[in-house]
Amino acid sequence: MRKPILPLLFLSLVACHADTTVKIHTVITDTGSPSNVQNPSEGRGVRYRKGTMRRKDSLGGGTAVSFSNIANCDTRTGFLIDLNAHEYRTYKVVKFWSIAETDEYLQKNPQDAIEIESKTVDTGERKTFFGYSAKHFITTIKRSPDKNDAGGEETINAWYIDHEVPDNNCAPDYVRTDPYYVVGTALVSLPQIARFHHVGPVPGGMRVKTTLIHKTPGSKTSLEQTITIEETVEELSDSPLDPSLFELPSGLHENPHLLGRK
Repeated sequence: MRKPILPLLFLSLVACHADTTVKIHTVITDTGSPSNVQNPSEGRGVRYRKGTMRRKDSLGGGTAVSFSNIANCDTRTGFLIDLNAHEYRTYKVVKFWSIAETDEYLQKNPQDAIEIESKTVDTGERKTFFGYSAKHFITTIKRSPDKNDAGGEETINAWYIDHEVPDNNCAPDYVRTDPYYVVGTALVSLPQIARFHHVGPVPGGMRVKTTLIHKTPGSKTSLEQTITIEETVEELSDSPLDPSLFELPSGLHENPHLLGRK
């Protein structure tokens, strides 16, 4: 099933076949964060791609890998690995719905369709990142308030280069032009499905510097909230990767309930 996703988790895609390593620094500021929680919070991650194999490492605020996700796009299976606990569990890579499948679902479940207005503008500015010319796009995403939701707005201010992203979702080719996947939104929640009405170009390529602002207005039961996510690609490499990087490390024991799975 197609599911709502934060745009930062779905850096856009461009066809390419080289091995790739991307190191990313993320800073998140949340006006709704409790006083006992670090705010802003920051973390680093590394994403790898080799053929049909994917790997994503989470470093948190430190320098050592604490959690890994390895995916095989041929078998559509993967491993979630908690290196601190020396545990892992297997999982199935999510299947992406095509536009036709989504339309069919919404015809049967019209109550789950949420209308989303989005618009992308090419500012015309250009910069160089990692030897690539980057385009500057600004995308706004809006959900109008209704009787069940206060609505909200998101802005993605980002620089894009013509380079493939090593996503762990094993995304098919058609998602590169579908605003639902390329733009994404956190203004809907399952089982809702965003139905995008997009104006302007659909940004393509890898986001190398991004500021995402997610705003939701207050209501009788909740306060106004603004979440700002700043994401920067610190390193980009196309050097060959060792295949062993995508193998399950030794010395781990399987925990089918890892991450609260029942």
